[in-house]
Amino acid sequence: MISSPRFFRYLPRNPNSDDWGATALDAGHGTVPPGSDYPLPGHPEDHSFTWEKGRCLNAYTVVYITAGRGIFDSKLTGEVAVEAGSVFLVFPHVWHRYRPARETGWDEYWVEAEGGLLEAAVRRSGFQPASPVMRVGHDDGLLRCFLDIADTIKQENPGFEPIIAMRSLEIVARIRSLLEISSAVGVTTSEKLVRQAQLKMLEAMGETVDFQLLAKQIGMSYSNFRRVFKKETGHAPGEYFIEMKINRAKQLLLSDKSIQEVADLLGFDSTYYFSRLFKSRTGSSPSTFRPDGKRGT
Repeated sequence: MISSPRFFRYLPRNPNSDDWGATALDAGHGTVPPGSDYPLPGHPEDHSFTWEKGRCLNAYTVVYITAGRGIFDSKLTGEVAVEAGSVFLVFPHVWHRYRPARETGWDEYWVEAEGGLLEAAVRRSGFQPASPVMRVGHDDGLLRCFLDIADTIKQENPGFEPIIAMRSLEIVARIRSLLEISSAVGVTTSEKLVRQAQLKMLEAMGETVDFQLLAKQIGMSYSNFRRVFKKETGHAPGEYFIEMKINRAKQLLLSDKSIQEVADLLGFDSTYYFSRLFKSRTGSSPSTFRPDGKRGT
């Protein structure tokens, strides 16, 4: 698990947002390192909580855990294990609490939203307060929704509120789709194993992956794993892993990380090799990709 830059923001209420049927209230993402107290500091009083007291919120919050593991607990569920590749939905006015395991920490992405359209989407998707933790695996489209919301908030262009509100609806729709895919008749074991492999790659983003060992871990021969993976994704495992690293590098370069730090976090042997690979894949060097004022190495 590599360190994901921490970001969150709570938004002032826009009086025109109700016209769209959905309103995003806050969003964020980041790594909670192993051994950290939780939640990390900085949240407003009405959203912060302790494990002993828990909390209730007035709106829906969707949380996507992409690395690490932990526990979700609510008045209706009791304690439920949360693994990497899980999402959980916090329902309005339901007492709850959650935290990562101290030995692993976790990577979390979240958005809090409300509105009639969102409530209808949750209801029509069949999501219930008694079963809020859902295993969806690693999905680039779902992760991109959370990241796009955060990026849009950072840019804060005029009229951005409806954009992130619609993204919150897309998150609900994508979760529903992923659950239907995983349970649908005709979804092969191989397809599910490829998703498992993708998640393992995500968790090992800062390392070198032994794909023969990975294939063995998910119960496939390497030759079969390579064939099935390319059939499902269009890329060989190694090529797909590089693309994952480049996409994560883009995220990190837009944070306060230096180019050297990004290269180190993603497991590249040298800044020179990282920079050359990044430019060959994106058409821009890491230094020109970074926003103005953050061009240092």
